[in-house]
Amino acid sequence: MQYSPPFRQVHLDFHTSPAIPQVGWDFNALEFAETLKQAHVNSVTVFAKCHHGYSYYPTRIGTPHPHLMPGLDLMGEMIQAAHKVGIRTPIYTTVMWDELAWATHPEWRVVFAGQPVTAMHVSNSPLKPGWKDLCLNTGYADYVIAQIEEILDCYDGDGLFIDIVQMRDCVCNQCMHDMQAMGIDPADPVQRANFGLQATRGFMQRASQVIHAKKPGQSVFFNNRTRMITPPEIGARAEKEFFTHFELETLPAILWGYEHFPIYVRYFQTFDMPLVGMTSRFDTIWGDFGGYRNPAALEYECFQALAHGARCSIGDQLHPRGKLDEDAYRLIGQVYSKVEQREPWYVDTQALPEIGVFTAATSGNAADAIPDADKGSWRVLEQLKHQFQFIDGSVDFSNYRLLILPDEIRLDDATAAHLRDYLESGGSLLISGRSGLDEQRGDFWLAEEMGVHYAGEAPFAPDYIVAGDGIAAQVDVKHTVSMLKGVQVNPGPGVEVLAWSGKPYFNRTWEHFCSHQYTPLEKATDDPVILQKGKVIYMARALFSDYAQFSRRPHRQIIDACLRRLLPNPRVGKNNLPVTAVVTVRQQGQDLIVHLLNYVPQRRSNLLDVLEDVIPLHDVHLSIRVDRQPYAVRLVPEDRELPWQWQDGYVEFIVPTLSGYQIVQLQEAGD
Repeated sequence: MQYSPPFRQVHLDFHTSPAIPQVGWDFNALEFAETLKQAHVNSVTVFAKCHHGYSYYPTRIGTPHPHLMPGLDLMGEMIQAAHKVGIRTPIYTTVMWDELAWATHPEWRVVFAGQPVTAMHVSNSPLKPGWKDLCLNTGYADYVIAQIEEILDCYDGDGLFIDIVQMRDCVCNQCMHDMQAMGIDPADPVQRANFGLQATRGFMQRASQVIHAKKPGQSVFFNNRTRMITPPEIGARAEKEFFTHFELETLPAILWGYEHFPIYVRYFQTFDMPLVGMTSRFDTIWGDFGGYRNPAALEYECFQALAHGARCSIGDQLHPRGKLDEDAYRLIGQVYSKVEQREPWYVDTQALPEIGVFTAATSGNAADAIPDADKGSWRVLEQLKHQFQFIDGSVDFSNYRLLILPDEIRLDDATAAHLRDYLESGGSLLISGRSGLDEQRGDFWLAEEMGVHYAGEAPFAPDYIVAGDGIAAQVDVKHTVSMLKGVQVNPGPGVEVLAWSGKPYFNRTWEHFCSHQYTPLEKATDDPVILQKGKVIYMARALFSDYAQFSRRPHRQIIDACLRRLLPNPRVGKNNLPVTAVVTVRQQGQDLIVHLLNYVPQRRSNLLDVLEDVIPLHDVHLSIRVDRQPYAVRLVPEDRELPWQWQDGYVEFIVPTLSGYQIVQLQEAGD
């Protein structure tokens, strides 16, 4: 039976320095459990070992925190108290970061081949505060596995959350020896990366076998493995067997931003595994003890996860003395009480995507870095209210009415063949920029299907897009600038040109320039930039990346005009929602569940986006394409029935007020 994560979780950090005294001295098991219960929490992740390397139970394998209250089994008492009030308790341990092990076992340390991976809280220098990496090819891996076995043998926890699972470019003595024995060139960064990947997966396999052998019912999650990377064999998809579910850690303030979660969740939906969206109660990131999310922000982050079919997890950090922060749990309780009211409409729902967007993320991207092609695709499609997922070439294309290959998607012979089959079965393609270009042949893999042949790079950048009759009526302006370098193509027979290139007087160089930026339009040319052949539209400019960088409204309108030609009756039809609003439609049994969100983060500081105020929308008109005429349309959990109309396969209704978040249930409207 597939594991079903709880809806209202807390991930309770407890990374506690050995320089801090009286650890756990204020802990009261009854108070701990009651605080969680009052905050509507039904799962809390408790700590076995932290990044400082200390354990919070009487371990025989590791080292208890030197200032833990004598006789206190902090983790054990947390588990026992939480279980008494029906709260689940997965157990946390850390892998790559263990300060005590790093200090006492130099032979376990990672030796970086180049510069260490940098982040705000990672230093790998003994002279800087921050975590330092350990190597999984040393005896350290045995040490971690022994700790996991001890936890499973001694405690009745409900799962394992295993953090910081990654090998990063290590050339320590053991790794050098192993690579040479395996015929791997340590000087080749690609071979080193693959060696580290195999070492990481070897550890995950070993840990999974131990866990399932000792306690088959345990949930298992390895953090730092939720990577959106192509090709799929080097990403998270190839590691599914080690997991019972995926948790998407996305603290949106500084490191991840508000774009990370909605992109990643749309990719991990395709894994057909339970999902958890993890945010935090902090203003910034972990360890922000005096920072508290604004209530509207925490609501949005939780409701957004639920609207995409994920559960909620809110990160917190226990004070060293062992007492939960009253203000933090009052905030968490305010949000989780609303989540609990709405849970009946989150259970057993399925996404209804119509568009599959190939992700441009590759192994060359930094961890969690999102390519502009992905950002632009997400922004355009979400603003246009489309139902979509990010995909790689391994998914079943028949799940989608339309596939988008934005700007820089590389194909191979097998994927190109699958795309041809997809077109023959009635699917549609929107391709842009250099996507699908076979560099060796100097032409597109799908040149015949696209109706164009590659003719080289466009001579001008920036240049202009001049809309033709097929799309001009849907674009505000006659021509718009295209900032990024495009390509030239030669059209074949049976192709309709939807837009042409507009030539500037010249490219801006030291020899000749005009004004402050790029050169004005001289004239429209007969060089086509947007073309349609049957169910394929090709845009010879990187408009998705352009939109990510500059967010020009005419670019979104051009893409919208192309989408309308390929997807004439989308799931979300006519509406009066602003671009800030997000609509997701999911199926629950025979009902359709429509989630409406309208929260507007603002950049109010140098560090982070802030979401504080909820600005209500009134008289929201919405039409949703349904499989059959609904029995009723109602607001939930308010149980308020709305008047509605049925016309041309769409149900039309008005939501009187959208104050941040609203669920609309279309009863018996699903297939």
